[in-house]
Amino acid sequence: MPTINLGYTAPINPPSAKPVLTLPQIWAGLQRKVRHAEEFVPLIKSCAVESEVVQDEANGGNTVITRVIDFGNEKLGSQKKDGKLVREVCTLYPPVRVDFLQEDGTKIGNYVSEGQDGGLWMTYIFEWRVEEGQEGIEARFKETAKMAVEKTIETIRRLVKEGEL
Repeated sequence: MPTINLGYTAPINPPSAKPVLTLPQIWAGLQRKVRHAEEFVPLIKSCAVESEVVQDEANGGNTVITRVIDFGNEKLGSQKKDGKLVREVCTLYPPVRVDFLQEDGTKIGNYVSEGQDGGLWMTYIFEWRVEEGQEGIEARFKETAKMAVEKTIETIRRLVKEGEL
């Protein structure tokens, strides 16, 4: 099965951003995104958590959440989403990383990092599994990656403004 690998990075607090987001606020937003993905990614119509387990509590603990997402009629990668639900296993590595693994082998990583200037950056890395003959759709995937990062930052900022985070 062919794979499309790409990433997108954006500053979390560009000069015009208000309020300025802190790492704890961003982490709270990413945790919420795992449980309520439809608030953050317009392509997702609904999200239901099936299970949540904390692993390795002695070392700070990683939370593993299995969720089912509904993309409505969207088609991304090898998963034809027409009304089908997609199961993802999400592993949270506080306070800067969330990994998503879909049943078809697609992997997505959400990372928060600090730049040389001390500013915070959000990067999403995608390893999309695609059906044979879909290799030419990189442009659509690039737009999806850009939208996912920017919409996540925008939603976290809105939730902070509204006092939800």
